[in-house]
Amino acid sequence: MVTFTDLRAWRSAKLTEASKDLRSDLKILERAKDDLEDKTLPESWSGLSRLFAGIRQTGLVSSMDEHIEAVRTFEFEIFYQADEVKKIETEVADIDTDAKAAEFSVDGDGYLEDQKKPPTFHSRWEAEEYGTSRHDAAQPLAERITAVFEAAYDVDRALLRARPRSTLGQEVPTDVVDPEVSRDWETMDDEERRKVLERIANRLADQYGIEDFEIRFEDLEDEDGDGTDDNPSTDSHGSWSEDDRVLRIDINDVDDPATISTIAHEVRHAAQHKYVDDYPDLPPGVDPDEVEDWDENFDDYVDPDDDFDGYRDQPVESDAREAGDDYVRDYDGDDLDDDREAVR
Repeated sequence: MVTFTDLRAWRSAKLTEASKDLRSDLKILERAKDDLEDKTLPESWSGLSRLFAGIRQTGLVSSMDEHIEAVRTFEFEIFYQADEVKKIETEVADIDTDAKAAEFSVDGDGYLEDQKKPPTFHSRWEAEEYGTSRHDAAQPLAERITAVFEAAYDVDRALLRARPRSTLGQEVPTDVVDPEVSRDWETMDDEERRKVLERIANRLADQYGIEDFEIRFEDLEDEDGDGTDDNPSTDSHGSWSEDDRVLRIDINDVDDPATISTIAHEVRHAAQHKYVDDYPDLPPGVDPDEVEDWDENFDDYVDPDDDFDGYRDQPVESDAREAGDDYVRDYDGDDLDDDREAVR
C-alpha cells in the first residue's frame, strides 16, 4: 500500500537514472547476443555433438532476443513514467504547501488534520458555519490527495505490468498483486475476502468445465489442531485434493491478496486432472503432449519435503504456478470492484 509519506519520497530522477542504466545494460546484452550469434561451431565437432550444440546456440540466441525485447519495453515504460512521477512529486509538494497555507496538515496516510485554532463561538449557528467553512476549505485538498494517490497507483501498475517476466531463465517474483487491489484488500473484512476468493474459484472452475467441488478455508499449517505448526520448514498456502474434490485455502492467508494467485494455482491443478481424465477429448488450445506429461507427473509426483527444487520444476507445478501468476497479474482494481459488488 502506498502512503503519503511514500509519495513525499518519490523522485523522478531515480527513474530517469534507472532508465539510463537499463539502456547501458541493453547495449551490453545486444553485443553479447550478437557475439553468440556470430560464433561458429568448431570444425572438429560433428554428428550429434554438432547438432545439439547448434540447437543450444539457437535456443540461447532466441532467449536473449526475447529478454532484450522485454527489457527494452520495460526501459521505455520507466522513461515514460519518470514524467508522471515528476508531476506527482510536484503535486505532493504543492498539496503540502497549500494545506499549510490553509492551516491544515497532511498525515502519513494522506488524511487532513485541521491545525487552525477555532474561535470562541457565541451560538450554535456560528459553530456550524465555522465547521462548514473548514470542511469547504478542506474538500479541494482532499480531492487532490485522492487524485495524486490514483496517479501513483497508475504508475505502480504500469511498471509492474511492463516488468520482464524472466531474467534469462531466472524467474522474477511471483504473486505480484496489482497495487490498487492490495490497497482495497486492506479495507475488506475476512468474510468479504472469502466470498471474493470463492467467486474467483467458481468462475475459473466454470471456465475449465470443473464441476462438483467444494472450497474450504482451513488452518493448513496446524491440521491436527494442537496449536503448533505441523511442519515449520514448509508454508502451505493451498491445495487441491482430487480424491475428495476439495480446494483448501489456508485461512491464515485470507488477509493476503496474493491468495488470489493461490486460488488460480489450485484450480489449475483441478483442470490438469480433468484434462488427464478427458484425454484425448480435449478443448481447443490444450496441448495433448502437455497433458501426457501431466499424466506421467501425477503418477510420479515429487513431494516438496523430498526434493523442493524437483517439486517446483515438475510439469504440473510449473504450469499451475504460471497460471496463478498470470491470473493475479491481470486481476486489477476494476475486477475486484466487480467481484465485491457481486458478493454483496
